[in-house]
Amino acid sequence: MAWSDTPIQKPYSLVNLADLLSQGLLGSMSRFSHFQIVEWCSHFVENYDLTPNNDIPIPAASAIALADDVVVQWELFLATQYTLDDLSKFTLSDVVMPKAYFEQWLNRVLALPTQH
Repeated sequence: MAWSDTPIQKPYSLVNLADLLSQGLLGSMSRFSHFQIVEWCSHFVENYDLTPNNDIPIPAASAIALADDVVVQWELFLATQYTLDDLSKFTLSDVVMPKAYFEQWLNRVLALPTQH
């Protein structure tokens, strides 16, 4: 599938995080590349001030930590699976991470308490 390189335009929320992780489970059949999902997660983390004095509800803080884990695991996946020469031969949008990663993240999101 040829993915767009445009950023995902979805508000930063627990529901959208779950939706994007479920898209990631679809691998090459997803509407979004794994790189687009990782970028969205990175922006999600950046949009919150995680200073100790900030009063972020537990589910939101857990979602932010999970989104940060997505970004970190992406970087580790690239570092351990590809050489710099490999990475120069394709775009990051071509990289498909293992389904198990997305399954684990999605299960963690679905286990979070919902806010009312």
